[in-house]
Amino acid sequence: MTVTLQKEVPSILILTALLCILCVVANGKMKKFLENPFRQPTGLVFAVLTFVEWIEGMVAQVMGAKRVEGYAPYIGSLALYLVVANLSGLFGFNTPTMNLSVTLALAAITWVLIQRASLKTSGVGSYVHGLFEPFPFMVAGNVISKFTPFISLSMRLFGNILSGSVLMSLVYSACSSLTNLLFGWTGLSSFNICGVAIAPILHAYFDVFSGCIQMYIFISLTMAFVSNELGEE
Repeated sequence: MTVTLQKEVPSILILTALLCILCVVANGKMKKFLENPFRQPTGLVFAVLTFVEWIEGMVAQVMGAKRVEGYAPYIGSLALYLVVANLSGLFGFNTPTMNLSVTLALAAITWVLIQRASLKTSGVGSYVHGLFEPFPFMVAGNVISKFTPFISLSMRLFGNILSGSVLMSLVYSACSSLTNLLFGWTGLSSFNICGVAIAPILHAYFDVFSGCIQMYIFISLTMAFVSNELGEE
């Protein structure tokens, strides 16, 4: 019996290790900066402060200022991992979010937070009672509806990232055929000239823009789902 690792596993491990190293380095830089916080932040410190300010502002706007301390660390970690994972394909990695196991794991964490918020707000008794409302025979549908965010979040992220990769593969194939048609007589058909000219423009959308948008949608939905269960402050 042979065990074969999925092709995204090495990329997942490498990117996770790099992010951990980045966090350790950033932590060290921030500690030195906080020794004299009145100086102008630069470089990595400036990037960290800008990122933290953006995340805390989003959480405060969507979930309320009192919940920033409790949820901003998770939302920030999620945003950082997703943007790095989604853009990693540009650097030769197998994009982690093209693996359904990764998107399922991220969605599962969010789903647990949603159920925790619901239990915290309504209590165990009301939570269970709500499964039988408005009629007891609707319990199956209510249980299934509890898993809707989990399925929606995981499949949306996985599907959008995968579709972008598939479309780019089709573009490269089409460009290769076009190169053969236009430049086959020159002997340069082995070099995908059309692909080099056209693909970067499409990469800007399918990898950079789409990758950032999918990260933003995922964290926005996470905050919205959890906030809906928590109710108003």
